[in-house]
Amino acid sequence: MATLPPGTIVDLSEYAAEVLRFLPPDGDLVVVVHPSALHAARSTHTQVAHLSEIGLSWLGALDEDMLVALDAESDADARADCAACFLQGARLWEVVRPGALVVPDAPRAPSTVYGGSDQRPWIVIGETDTGDLLAAPLNDASNPKWWTPVVPRAALSFPGNVKESQVELAHAWSLPASMASVGEVTPLGRGAVERAIRAYVAG
Repeated sequence: MATLPPGTIVDLSEYAAEVLRFLPPDGDLVVVVHPSALHAARSTHTQVAHLSEIGLSWLGALDEDMLVALDAESDADARADCAACFLQGARLWEVVRPGALVVPDAPRAPSTVYGGSDQRPWIVIGETDTGDLLAAPLNDASNPKWWTPVVPRAALSFPGNVKESQVELAHAWSLPASMASVGEVTPLGRGAVERAIRAYVAG
């Protein structure tokens, strides 16, 4: 299970800095994982953010083995600072396809769950304070939980969609604002996702 509590100051490991496509700005990162992740057996997944006087500029979902904990005072307000960026922005509910989260020919298997998913669609669920997209990946609706709300097929309007999907809120990333839209979540599917996001970021 994850062991680094929310507010812990960290840096990327040397490996993570080599393989991630969407890197944070220079400076320390802070763990902003939902506290329940500290009780999830068999998973060392966490979420980390880059925060500055401007606000949230980067968010990533990684395993703890891609991080190095630093000897620094924790940031108890970091989750709340990130929460304010969800369900915001002019591109809320768009669908994008960012491609793989890691560079081609990464030296070993990436320890971020969606690292190698080249064609996976993601839903825009917010915007950073610096104007980038906050997005969460779609997955097969095979194991829905309160933090993985299901969107009906009819509410997912993008080329190639053939099934209902669940939104993996625990794997949210910030993505470049230049990323093109390929579709949207229609109003039919937004309510359940919005409720789940509000509960997730408030926890």
